[in-house]
Amino acid sequence: MRYQMIEDKSVAEQTHEIINLEHALAHVEIKLPEKFLVMSIVDKFPESWENFGMTLKHHKGRLSLDDLMIAINIEKEHRNQTHKTPVECQPRASLIVENKK
Repeated sequence: MRYQMIEDKSVAEQTHEIINLEHALAHVEIKLPEKFLVMSIVDKFPESWENFGMTLKHHKGRLSLDDLMIAINIEKEHRNQTHKTPVECQPRASLIVENKK
């Protein structure tokens, strides 16, 4: 069974849970390579974060856990701002009806 993050819980919080599991493994002398851990976390993103995850997977260079957490927090803030757009700034459709007499 493949673990997948859920939509109803913060991606940052779920990422911290995975990192905590890695720390627990390190205490029993099982060390996971950071790159493996980062890509494993990215692979677990919920469906709504799939495009963001694909962007991170194709990121040039090595992405550290710190970089991943920064990227997640920036994306979370962006999503929060996008969903809080004032009504007057939200796109609207107008229907123009030609009156033929």
